[in-house]
Amino acid sequence: MVETEHLIVRNASFADLDTFAEWESRDDVIEHFCLDHKRNLDTLTDDFHDVTHDPSRKWLTIMLKENRKPIGRIGINDIDPINNSMNLKIIYIGDACYRGKGYGSESTRAVLEYAFSEMDLHRVAIDHFLDDMVSEHLYDSIGFRKEGIMKNAGRQGNDYFDLQMRAILKEEWEEQKEILKAKEPEKVPQVIADYL
Repeated sequence: MVETEHLIVRNASFADLDTFAEWESRDDVIEHFCLDHKRNLDTLTDDFHDVTHDPSRKWLTIMLKENRKPIGRIGINDIDPINNSMNLKIIYIGDACYRGKGYGSESTRAVLEYAFSEMDLHRVAIDHFLDDMVSEHLYDSIGFRKEGIMKNAGRQGNDYFDLQMRAILKEEWEEQKEILKAKEPEKVPQVIADYL
């Protein structure tokens, strides 16, 4: 679990799946997901069982610290202890009333801090659809570098789309934290507990 100024980011539990299914059945949430259909509880339950038995994957729940209400999800893939790297695959705030408040940025920064300080990773990668301006702005603000375009790497239904590949290295993250500390010290993420 990682705590920030406003959030708790913890391992997802089976009890979260109903909420995830409600969110991931909505177009405004899955608009930029690589999916062939909307996700329902059965699909999420099957995926959750796979994730819990796969050390290279992790699902995290984003909660408001003040009332412990789940507001979003983060998915991690390709945790690679050989190359000290991982991929952030899904990051979203489920309910529109919680979007635009900086929670996506705050939770992503928390996961990066955990990845680099507790997991001792060297590189974290992420990708997004080229027309996803919200993700582009978020990842730019955190310091993810553009590494290139992955041709037809994302699929929705029967259509394939190019994805923007990005990454941030541990030393780049440390530089970003120093910049953030100079501007807004209270927003520098701290790992409060080390059991994500």
